[in-house]
Amino acid sequence: MSNKRISLFCFVGILSTAPLMAQSTIEKKSDTLVSTPKNEEVKGSLIKIGFYGFIRNDAFYDTRQNIGAGENIVPLYPKDQALDASGKDINASQKFHMLSVLSRVGINVKGPQVLGAKTSGILEAEFFGSTEAGINELRLRHAYFTLDWGNTQLGMGQYWHPLVIMDCLPNVVNYGTGSPIFALNRNPQIRLTQKLTKNINAIAAINSQRDFTPNTSPYRDSGVPSSHLQLQYKSAKFIAGIAGQYEVIRPQLSSGTPPVVNNNKVKSFTALAYARIITKPLMISASAIMAQNAASFVMLGGFVGYSAPGEADIFRTMNTRSAWIDFQQTTSNKIAFGLFAGIVKNMGANNPIENRIPATYGVTSSWGAVSATKGSRSVDQLWRIVPRIDWSASKAIKLRFEVENTVATWGDAQNNGRGIGNEYNAKNLRFHLATFFMF
Repeated sequence: MSNKRISLFCFVGILSTAPLMAQSTIEKKSDTLVSTPKNEEVKGSLIKIGFYGFIRNDAFYDTRQNIGAGENIVPLYPKDQALDASGKDINASQKFHMLSVLSRVGINVKGPQVLGAKTSGILEAEFFGSTEAGINELRLRHAYFTLDWGNTQLGMGQYWHPLVIMDCLPNVVNYGTGSPIFALNRNPQIRLTQKLTKNINAIAAINSQRDFTPNTSPYRDSGVPSSHLQLQYKSAKFIAGIAGQYEVIRPQLSSGTPPVVNNNKVKSFTALAYARIITKPLMISASAIMAQNAASFVMLGGFVGYSAPGEADIFRTMNTRSAWIDFQQTTSNKIAFGLFAGIVKNMGANNPIENRIPATYGVTSSWGAVSATKGSRSVDQLWRIVPRIDWSASKAIKLRFEVENTVATWGDAQNNGRGIGNEYNAKNLRFHLATFFMF
């Protein structure tokens, strides 16, 4: 090939990659829906892309065996007492582990105007995996884009569930963000946010389920998406809101052998109230929730099915109550102290059905923390207190340390899913150090 042809190919290659190189920017973003930077303007069909993320390592030590997720990087319930032949508790055993699977990378996109709206999007992944066996594998966290008309915003894709209030979160080190006391869920959704006044927003959404339940079929087979409504007041120093969700699922298409068509459904309603006040010495955040079928939020609960030979199973949703408060020091940029405290209560199912065989459903049941089967055990309540300290060595390097004190009360499983009788308080202390290199 002649030197002239080689020069021509090189010139064309440089021209073709120049726009992408010019558009690419490196930015640091928080774990919230990314808004378009004010100093950037997209014209025509150009798209601007920013990359962000962090390298994270977690080292943690437990004084007791736990039920948890992701090789226990998310500890949920200290395990119930399990006695050996000599009366010693098998689960009173320590544990240590280190993982870097929470390291994360994301792409923040700003697009052209469409229908008079600014467009933006976020695509984010980490290495937590989508199943316990898939730890270390890449998984999708967020894939969400918005159309923003100023007072009206329409978002579509996978993002934080609307009940996960990004303006009012527990500031714990643990990746579970306070679960099973606090609601935790990311899901596919269509969300409309309308600014009613300068400080008041109304939020409406429809949702489905993807990653936070062991079986998504009941949510799809109902033929009805979950619906969400929320009213929020937001100013520079005070945030408060109320929210509600209504959900219908169809747990089974058929029951028994030979099969009998089952049209019975689980209908559930969840209500949430939250507030955050920001002052110079402290930021105080708190919320309370009355939830049904809360297992999909990685909370204590689920629903109970009651079976009988030759008949369709009948279902009852379980009720869950929880409340938490979080204090965060705001007077220092280098070293800051914080404290989280919360409690969650398993209220069981209303109107349990006698003379049928009960069984619990949901991820909490899959983990073995909730049961309605006679002779088994169930968590009736759990409380947690977590002091912490954060040290910011620089804008890029941060260390966070906390001591998580958790007590789960186990009891004999009742046919409504509660744990009552022969109670045992299982206690665990977790010492957790997380290090971040943010970019």
